[in-house]
Amino acid sequence: MKKSVLISMLIIMTLTACGPDPIQDQAPGPTFPPPTQAAQISTSAPAADTPPADSPAFDPGATQTDATAPERVFNDRNVEPPGLVQDAADLVSGSGNCAVCHAGLRSDDGEELSFDALWRASMMAHAAKDPYWQASVSSETAEFPELAEVIADKCSVCHMPLARFDAVANDETPLVLGEGFLNPANRLHDLAMDGVSCTLCHQTEPDNFGEMDSYSGHYLINTENRGFGERRAYGPLPITESNAQIMQSASGYLAAQSEHMTESDLCGTCHNLYTPFLDANGEIAGEFPEQTAHLEWQNSDYAGGACGDCHLPSVNDVLISNLSTDRQEYLAKHTFAGANAFMLKLLRANAEETAITAEEAQMTAAIDRITEQLSSLSNTDIKMGDVSLDDGVLTAEVTVSNPNGHKRPTSFPSRRAWIHMWVTDGNGEVIFESGAVDERGFISGNDNDLDAGLYEPHYDQIDSPEQVQIYEAIMGNTEGEVTTTLLRAAEYLKDNRVLPSGFPADPPADIAVYGAALDDTDFVAGRDTVTYVVEVGDAPGPYTLRFELLYQTIAYRWAENLRGFGTEQTDAFFGYYDAADLAPVVLGTTQHFEE
Repeated sequence: MKKSVLISMLIIMTLTACGPDPIQDQAPGPTFPPPTQAAQISTSAPAADTPPADSPAFDPGATQTDATAPERVFNDRNVEPPGLVQDAADLVSGSGNCAVCHAGLRSDDGEELSFDALWRASMMAHAAKDPYWQASVSSETAEFPELAEVIADKCSVCHMPLARFDAVANDETPLVLGEGFLNPANRLHDLAMDGVSCTLCHQTEPDNFGEMDSYSGHYLINTENRGFGERRAYGPLPITESNAQIMQSASGYLAAQSEHMTESDLCGTCHNLYTPFLDANGEIAGEFPEQTAHLEWQNSDYAGGACGDCHLPSVNDVLISNLSTDRQEYLAKHTFAGANAFMLKLLRANAEETAITAEEAQMTAAIDRITEQLSSLSNTDIKMGDVSLDDGVLTAEVTVSNPNGHKRPTSFPSRRAWIHMWVTDGNGEVIFESGAVDERGFISGNDNDLDAGLYEPHYDQIDSPEQVQIYEAIMGNTEGEVTTTLLRAAEYLKDNRVLPSGFPADPPADIAVYGAALDDTDFVAGRDTVTYVVEVGDAPGPYTLRFELLYQTIAYRWAENLRGFGTEQTDAFFGYYDAADLAPVVLGTTQHFEE
């Protein structure tokens, strides 16, 4: 064993042996609100003190104490993880400080389980580095400079949560642009660029879970006990006294068991997001449900499960720390696989410019996970129904299903899915096509791609190539005009995203159906059926009908509306975007031969 590694191990063992009891010897003064579940060390470790319910969520006058924190130490199996943020403030800590002990993990059959290796390639880790997000923040700020602080606070609370939380807790104004968090000279820059990192989720208290007060990034994190070794980090698994002491000594966090870490309401604190909107006079006139993935899930047949069932799949009987030999009953793989493979590809292709910390192989693995998740049910996503040919008219029904626990697509409204359908005759010639897409990501016949002021309606029947069934959310301003500017988004003019199974007939307004889909009796919970009517004329048979369900995370109009701003961030985004492969993801295919 190398001398430097041996010294590091001796330091850890010394700290473990001499370190204070993880709960009993912490600084006096109750700090943590009581959780709704059992938030305590398991019976093999000291019991947690019970704090009062009026523990403050913020302490604006407090000063930082990180300068007194001892130097971090590293283990022999995973020396300091390269590239991960190891900066720390008095309330939060970078992912690198956690990865020291939670890296180098594999299942018995060799599967990668390291928290850092899986997380660092996800969109959670890249929440602040996402160039489309940065471009959107800069464009809204350029359009409404008087609201720069409002925009920065609203956008950083879930995209740069470590920096934003620490700034607000220390009575600082959170800014993103200029001298804000994107500026390397900003004291919180590194923590900001760590994205949605470990000590955000694992310090969140459950007191307001499931309530409107928790949405839009109103998660609760304690702001007292700022010294090294005094802050609590939650996890769902039992904790032994020795493991708790190792974690306290190596990371400065007190390990605490609580089932609330497995609750979907934790995800809902950011994935139910309401944004302020302005009226025609520039006055803030209300709030708009920008994304409601968690509320959609609550109103589906999937509500009995949890977000993690799909987005953090588990493995059983594994090690979760490289400094422990204790096997745990399960581990939630921190893959956070969603539906944004496009952005991960963009980041991978521009790794140096965007300063991502994930390795190319890790990014590729993350992209593959998303692609596999998106296509895993492709044989049921889109299916043929009745097909008939009568007097030169071909009629075909196709049903699009939703295998997810929320609308499809969901989350940020730039996302869209649509049906690409085409018919070829006996000579292989295309005689009808709806929903073709070009290299720009432009859907042929889509009114919104053609004109920023229009949008394509929902269809029950399609009989023209100029019609295309697009499942999307179209935003409108207070004057009823189409917009992609969040600060002007007051309502949905159209929302025909495919509903999850079990969705109620009369849902809350924030997650309701809008537009022509309301009058479509074939648009129901879990599916939508569209009828295609094609006049084949003199074209010879037999005829082949082909259908694809396609998906984009950034619709053509959502990107194009940013081009005119000319900010540093929009210019950078288009430098990447215009060189990217804009081909949509194929979610499912089906075909039929008709004599």
